[in-house]
Amino acid sequence: MIEKIAIVADIHANKYALYKFLEYIDKEEIKCILNIGDFVQIGPNPYEVSTKVLKDIRFINILGNNETSLFKIDETIQNNEIAHRLWTREQMKENFENIKLIPKTKIITKNNVKILMIHSRKNDIKGMPLIYTDNIDSFVKDYEDFGADIVLFGHTHEKLYIEHNNKIFINPGSLGCSKNGTIDFVILKLDDNQNIKCNFESLEYDKTELIKDYYNNNVPDKEFLLKKFFKYIDNKNFNTNK
Repeated sequence: MIEKIAIVADIHANKYALYKFLEYIDKEEIKCILNIGDFVQIGPNPYEVSTKVLKDIRFINILGNNETSLFKIDETIQNNEIAHRLWTREQMKENFENIKLIPKTKIITKNNVKILMIHSRKNDIKGMPLIYTDNIDSFVKDYEDFGADIVLFGHTHEKLYIEHNNKIFINPGSLGCSKNGTIDFVILKLDDNQNIKCNFESLEYDKTELIKDYYNNNVPDKEFLLKKFFKYIDNKNFNTNK
């Protein structure tokens, strides 16, 4: 029997990318979604996204740095980043307390394959997973203690697949803030003989409503976020009521 598992990371409060992805998952009848963190902040819909991720039983979740950065905020500092964090936390309403219960790492087993979910490096959840002074062996050694067959991580928004020392390392890319403007994720197929097949998938979607939500929801630092993550520059002619 082949089990199909969806792997997502870095949804970043983009409900339009998330809903489009879920349409695909529904069609493929996939019952398990591994969410590798950073599902709130940056985007304009933290409440809708966190509600779906928390309540849809198909999701198995861990936290990324964008979630943990909401737990302690120094409100004496006044800048756009702090303003965005405070806005996100307020928008999440009752979901904010619920995400505190989600772990930063998780190990699950599917068809006798042990899978580690971790947003970034085990010793620094804010660190970039591929910044090492040595070679790939240094990277692999960082995860040896977990004893996993597959290591899933996100954070960089870059797709990655590495096989090394009988382990597989996968970054599905970003579902909500892909550098190519697509909805990126992975479909993992595991059979009873522990054969593993990894398919990188991308979906196109219309970002018009997403951009409107940045303005209609008064997202702090929206001009910077839209330019950096969606290559959108406000030309002063954008009408949010269209």
